[in-house]
Amino acid sequence: MKDTVTVTHIVMPGQTNRHGSLFGGVALSLMDEAAAIVAHRVAQGPVVTAHIASVDFKAPIWQGWAVEVTAKLAKAGRTSLRIQVETYGECLDTGERWHCTEAEFVMVAIDEAGRPRELPTSARPGAKKKGPAKRKAARRRKKKG
Repeated sequence: MKDTVTVTHIVMPGQTNRHGSLFGGVALSLMDEAAAIVAHRVAQGPVVTAHIASVDFKAPIWQGWAVEVTAKLAKAGRTSLRIQVETYGECLDTGERWHCTEAEFVMVAIDEAGRPRELPTSARPGAKKKGPAKRKAARRRKKKG
């Protein structure tokens, strides 16, 4: 299970505001995508964004710079995952880097009907695995529908 991902993009003209820096909404989209990758891997299936906790924009990322987004699993619950996400801006000409944005994303694992589902026990340290009798009973309940 890979619980960290880093993605890097170059900030293009269509992604900037009139001041030449990355739109906040574009930054959030990149952060959400990185969080979703980590959450999907850990949940071993589809996830949705349920909540974004306090987003702090600390510095701009300018057009032509690289924006690096790192997402890391912070905590796994029964159906949800907390993912810490940070962005860094890098001036490609000089190699200077700045910490620019951070937020916590809460992602929820969902089933085929879009309802929350339990995470695999491998994603939840301390979670008890179902024994054979419990698995058999769960299969029977599922068949009865």
